Order: sequence, then C-alpha cells, then structure tokens
Amino acid sequence: MRSTTTASSPAARLVLTAGSVTALLAGCGEVPARSFAAVPVSRPVTFAPVATNPSVTPAASPMPSPSVTPSDLAGCRDGDCEVRVREGDIIPIDPKLGVDEITVVGLRGNAVRLAFTGTSTVVDGANISISRSCYNDRCRVRGAVTISTTRPGRIGDVALRVAQVAGDTAVLGLEPAP
Repeated sequence: MRSTTTASSPAARLVLTAGSVTALLAGCGEVPARSFAAVPVSRPVTFAPVATNPSVTPAASPMPSPSVTPSDLAGCRDGDCEVRVREGDIIPIDPKLGVDEITVVGLRGNAVRLAFTGTSTVVDGANISISRSCYNDRCRVRGAVTISTTRPGRIGDVALRVAQVAGDTAVLGLEPAP
C-alpha cells in the first residue's frame, strides 16, 4: 500500500495532519484523494521574496567562531549546535528528533533555504513545502523551509535560527524544540 501527500502552506499542513489522523483512525486504509498543490521536492527549490521590515533591526548577538568542517556538521547530530554552513552542506540529525538530515540549498539576503528528510510533518518557517510518502506503514517526509535572521523555524523536534548570513556562508543555530 502506497500513499503520497504534499502540502505547501499552513492551511495545507493542517489538512495534511487531519488527513494523517483520518488515515490512522481508518485502520491504515487509503486516504481519499485530496486536491493539494503538488510541490515535488526532487525539483530545484527556489526562493520566494522574503518580506522584511526595515524598521526592525535584529539585536546583535555574540558570535562564536563556528567551523565549516564536515566533522563539525556531524556534531549537530543531537540537534544542539551552532555551525557555519555553505550551500550544499548536509547536517546529519538523530532520526529520533523527526528529521534525518538538513541540507542547505540556498542563501539569499538574510535568509537560508533548507531541504530536509525525516518522519515529522511539524515544520515552521516561511515558504514551506512538504511531501509525505508511506509504504507498509512506514512514512517518509521530504520538504523545504526558509528561515531568516528575523524568522526562525522548526523541523520536527529541532528549532532553527539564522544568526548571520555573510557572503556565501551562514551561521545556523540548532537546538531541541520545546
């Protein structure tokens, strides 16, 4: 048995969650087809304009000297780190947190576009897209989200924030979500 669901807005995520509950209550039967805006994650992810308020200036925070080595990215596995990243960097995360890995797919202005895989459909941020596929009661989620210095985000049980974007690097902060 295979089912695929895609969501790309807060309202669609609510429907996705309701549809998932309906499927579980129906004894793992097929969920009736719904009209969702399909956003395949396999295509390149593009940025939508990020609204900024020029009168709001984020407070400066002391910047540690995060590193850029893959071993330091692996140090984020517990979902608690601050690390400097570039486009293409892959951050492995403990699957118990609902996300297996986070990939930096783009940097623009004060924003970072992240793609992810895992099991959780709990995602917060801007320009969210989610695709969920299930086979024999094993569900996988693929998606993307944009976070910025003024708008943090969340994927599964990992809270995300952008401390700084400078040139082709960004400083991401990850911590266990409350």
